[in-house]
Amino acid sequence: MMVDLMPREVLYVGRRQFSQIAPLRRAGRVYVYRAAEAPGDSPRSLVLSTDMVLVLVLVVLVLVFLWARRPQRPAGLPPGPPTFLIFGNIWFTIQSLRGQLKTELKRYRQTYGDVLGFVLPNGQTAAHLFTYEDIRDACAMPEFAGRPQSFATLLRSYQQQLGIAFNEGSSWAEHRRFALRNLRDFGFGKKSLEETVLDEFEELADEITQEMKAPMKVNGRFGVYVLNILWKLVADQRLDQNDPKTQDHVATVSEFFQAIGPRCPLNVAPWLRHFLPEKSGYSTIIRHRESTAAMFGPLVKEHRRTLERSSPRDFIDQFLIEMESPDAEARQFTERNLAIIGMDFFVAGVETTTSTLTWALLLMVLHPDVQARVQREIDSVVGRRSPSYADRVRMPYTEATLTELYRRTAVFPLGVPRRVTRQRVIPFGVGKRFCLGETLARMEAFMLFTCLLQRFRFSPVPGRMPTMNFKPGVARQPEDFVVNVELREQF
Repeated sequence: MMVDLMPREVLYVGRRQFSQIAPLRRAGRVYVYRAAEAPGDSPRSLVLSTDMVLVLVLVVLVLVFLWARRPQRPAGLPPGPPTFLIFGNIWFTIQSLRGQLKTELKRYRQTYGDVLGFVLPNGQTAAHLFTYEDIRDACAMPEFAGRPQSFATLLRSYQQQLGIAFNEGSSWAEHRRFALRNLRDFGFGKKSLEETVLDEFEELADEITQEMKAPMKVNGRFGVYVLNILWKLVADQRLDQNDPKTQDHVATVSEFFQAIGPRCPLNVAPWLRHFLPEKSGYSTIIRHRESTAAMFGPLVKEHRRTLERSSPRDFIDQFLIEMESPDAEARQFTERNLAIIGMDFFVAGVETTTSTLTWALLLMVLHPDVQARVQREIDSVVGRRSPSYADRVRMPYTEATLTELYRRTAVFPLGVPRRVTRQRVIPFGVGKRFCLGETLARMEAFMLFTCLLQRFRFSPVPGRMPTMNFKPGVARQPEDFVVNVELREQF
């Protein structure tokens, strides 16, 4: 305690008497003393200094201000945990940052029911739905076709509502229709695309065969091959697996998904980017944005140079033709939006199917009996020929295995958040915002999973059994693991 005393004066605090006071240090006009306790019982009140009174008054005023400005639970918000000062449901946020969101949500459900209402630290309100019926009914409503605009997703799109994945309103609806229509024209969802899938598998199989002598790392194994299937439709090109630029870009997609997840501090405190650019995820989002721009810039330039309007080759050609219409800019048919849509395609073409296949091999290693039964069904139905997507109707066990895989791993456990535009197993969403690439993703997952188990047998590395633990982020990815691989006898 700091008090204003003369040296060697006797000090009384309540009924305790102190003497032999000696000054220790002088700092401006403030003296700090060390006192040795002395006997005595003459009371004397201690008068606080003016500075300390001012500090106490200031603290009280700040607490009153924080209490007055605390986020209020609006009328009609479903029941949920209480708010704390200006921090909203801060405990929910802390658990998200710690990667304990699933556990916390289960606890809240037991207390508050199947629909939870939250007040986030930034003052926004949110609801969490648990049951299939509630999710289906809500997502079928047009009011639930929006997207919340978080700082992280806006940063990705240059502080504008661009692209498809994180856009909403008339711009989202038009560009989604444009993408679906034109991707279908170039083979999206058609049998002709199966040849591209099989070509990419052969490249993947060659790579796996070359690395079979040592334990094989599974994470990051499928990214470029899966992306090339979609990239054929988007840019009529094939990316080189061994190109460092391609590998770096695929890596930034995965990093981006981890950066913008429930643990992203930028959505709560955007100012952290100035002090902790790496830890806050700011640098990761910028790297992802600039990496895509660097890839799309030369690609668009080359497409402009070789464009034949009467015979478009791919999605980029169609977009460039649409950019020539008089109202193109008003409808956001711009080169910048093309790059953002390209980011969305990278995300759709990499993260979902890549994570699904990675989980698939992990579960096959953990459940060798299931792996063996799937392989027996493949041998019976497909034999040694290349699989076709049409084979799935005669392969119920393989289809059931993939369905259970979707349920068990939930690559997008919380889905992509919906925003209200007016005050069972669903891996690809429902309603107006169901996954744009669902048809392609299901075909890729079935064919690549079948091809992998048709040709290879996967087993755990002794002493290095993988676990079901996962990395935090929007997309649930398993922790890094390795497996032993061997060719099956038929091959």
